[in-house]
Amino acid sequence: MPWLLPDGSDVFQLIDDGHTERLGFVPRFVHANHGTRLGDLLWTTGDTKIASRRFLEVLASIEATGYRTFPVDVVDREGRALGDFVGLAIEDGDPGKDLHFSHGAQFWAFAASGRVVDALTRAGVTDLSITPRRETQQDTTGP
Repeated sequence: MPWLLPDGSDVFQLIDDGHTERLGFVPRFVHANHGTRLGDLLWTTGDTKIASRRFLEVLASIEATGYRTFPVDVVDREGRALGDFVGLAIEDGDPGKDLHFSHGAQFWAFAASGRVVDALTRAGVTDLSITPRRETQQDTTGP
């Protein structure tokens, strides 16, 4: 059953798309697995992406296009903050942007330009799965 705002907007879709200003709260993500290492891009079991400040600093340093950020809280099971993370939403499917949908809509994986992949790799960003796509010369990036 969807979680809807009074105007009928789907709360989870607003979070996935990075439009959290309409919610009246900061989305909270609880680290649920038993691992202790967190990478620069976190898996949320849905289409929402969570990135480290380092990941976003790399995007900003090369003036990457095609994304928006939003505040999130990432906590452990006891509610203690885990690192410095922000929500990351891909804006659309425009392949002319550095980051864009690779599956026609918001999805856990996304497409990134070669310059983004190179910059993330040079910065030592962790926990990325990068698969070159020959037909579009784009890379798909995801947690």
